[in-house]
Amino acid sequence: MRFCFYLGYKDIKGGYTTLLLTLIRELAEQNYEVVLLNYSDGLVINELKKDGIEVSLIDLNTFNWKEIDQYIFSTDIFIGAKFLEIYKHLFKVNPRFVFYDINDFISNISDYKFGIKLPFLGKKLVQKLLMKKSLIFMDDTGVINLKNHFSLHLNSPVYLPIPVKCSNQNLFIDDRKDPSTTLKLTYIGRAVDWKMMPLKKILEDCAKIECNQTPIHFTIVVDSSEALYKFIDIDSFTKRQHFSIHIIENMLPSEIDNFLLNNSDLHFAMGTAALEAAKLGIPTILVDYSKEEFPEDYAYRWLYETENYSLGKNIDKLPLEKGIALETIITDWQKDPTYKIEKSRKSFDYIKAHHSATQVVNKLVEIATLSEFRIKEAERYILYFFKSHQVIKRIFK
Repeated sequence: MRFCFYLGYKDIKGGYTTLLLTLIRELAEQNYEVVLLNYSDGLVINELKKDGIEVSLIDLNTFNWKEIDQYIFSTDIFIGAKFLEIYKHLFKVNPRFVFYDINDFISNISDYKFGIKLPFLGKKLVQKLLMKKSLIFMDDTGVINLKNHFSLHLNSPVYLPIPVKCSNQNLFIDDRKDPSTTLKLTYIGRAVDWKMMPLKKILEDCAKIECNQTPIHFTIVVDSSEALYKFIDIDSFTKRQHFSIHIIENMLPSEIDNFLLNNSDLHFAMGTAALEAAKLGIPTILVDYSKEEFPEDYAYRWLYETENYSLGKNIDKLPLEKGIALETIITDWQKDPTYKIEKSRKSFDYIKAHHSATQVVNKLVEIATLSEFRIKEAERYILYFFKSHQVIKRIFK
């Protein structure tokens, strides 16, 4: 059984890229063959080469899709988070397919262009995937969406948590140098609206805290500082004494560990970026996401307090959860030397118990073995696979 992944981007940095790298590395370590449809000069291949990991690459720079049957076989299994138009080329060989709901896409599974939504087709496709044991969830976001959008209630959803490669050593505790007199905070996330609104709220709450006792230095890692400034007036937060901000652009996935170990006492993030810090033992606060301004009374919670593997909730759709005021967290941090050690251990232990790459990939292999859905079965539910779509393309070409 070969595991196949498609990534249509050459250079994008973010949670999905990190997830893909982690899965491929662990599959290779367990001696499974991986087929990657991507670019020979892309970010993912370059990162894998650093670790000496080889995959069967189908180079999208030069690949002729008419020859697909020479590279992909019916015995292969694709892991994907969307039904992409380009998958129509796979019908010729018809490999098995597991839908991995990782980006809140499940309720839009059959949506078409021009704002056309077809929930009746989406519901039927989801039911088919469930019947064929080929639908898995990173957390309960998709489960909630199926209930709200399709009136589907899943009694026993199959979860495959986002994996990270875990060490047996808590590096935050074991390798820490002399404590700094500055409290170092970090945030990692792409500069898009739903990831920048939580950052804006964090900065607003930090700016309200009296930090004369311990200065706060906040490092923000984004893909574009120009895009960041479109959402947040960073300069307005740097006028306060004892509070400074530094911005880093375009950090490679392989650089994240060293950056966090050297620059973070307390990390804020959602998704994969939260796991990347907690796996090192860095105390990690899980933040939610929204395209709108966060409410004034928004409160924070630790990553280890999450349920059903959730790595952040869409507060535009779901009620706020109970949490702790950021001022309380910072105050306790400053006055109690054991506070950060306790939070470090709990963050690290949570990752080891629930997100270990070895455990997650073992479960993925079990899921793949049981999966019965084949990609061509999606043809009647996805408009991009309809013959009428080809007519529309020719009209608007």
